[in-house]
This record gives sequence, C-alpha cells and structure tokens, in this order.
Amino acid sequence: MAAGWKESEIIPNLFVGDLQDAQKFDGTIISVLPDLPEDEPWQALHLPFMANGIESLDGAAKIIDDALALGQCVLVHCEEGCERAPLVVAWFLKTRRAMTLDEAYALLQSRRPMVRNRARWLGSHGR
Repeated sequence: MAAGWKESEIIPNLFVGDLQDAQKFDGTIISVLPDLPEDEPWQALHLPFMANGIESLDGAAKIIDDALALGQCVLVHCEEGCERAPLVVAWFLKTRRAMTLDEAYALLQSRRPMVRNRARWLGSHGR
C-alpha cells in the first residue's frame, strides 16, 4: 500500500513514514513496530505501539516534543505509516499541541492521505 510514498511532514520537522523511510531518514527515528526488524536503523528508538497503553503514547509524545525543541527532525514510523505511527503523532498533537484528535487526524490525512483514523483504539482516552 505504501509503494510510491515517502515520509510525510505533518508539522515542521515531524514526519510519519514506514520502515523504508526510516532507513534513509536523517534525524530522530521512533519505531512503533512491535518487534524491531533486522533492517531497522541502529539509532532508532524502539517504542512498541501501546506496549504500556497510554503511557507508551505519553512517552513517545515527550520524546517527540523534546527532539523538536532541540531543532531535530523526527520520524515516527510503523510498517506502512498509515495506522500506528499516525496515531502516535495524533496523540502528540492532542497532548502537546492542544489539538483535538479529530483536528490532528484531519491534519494528518491532509498531509498523508493514506492515514486511517484509529482514534477508537484509544477507547475512553480518545475523547
């Protein structure tokens, strides 16, 4: 599904993408895949998606916020960059940039049309 796509800049210096994007990205890389693939860049931070529930999302949001504050580019990636990574970025936008999840997903989908809204995965936390 991701064929022909490359990482998408959602807000300045914050990108969503897939594993292939991570392999050539120059900046902070956050992998939200359940397991690290062999070809994951060595410097990637591995934060398995929802491994610790909302705490996982909060931790990722803090890392993103800190890296952006230092002027770094950040790529959050999953396998295809259409479900898990966008949800992590949507949570960041909600908790660190005062957007609603609907606003965050509208922005994500305007920058990366393949994004699927998975706010329902958050259950009551998505409100």
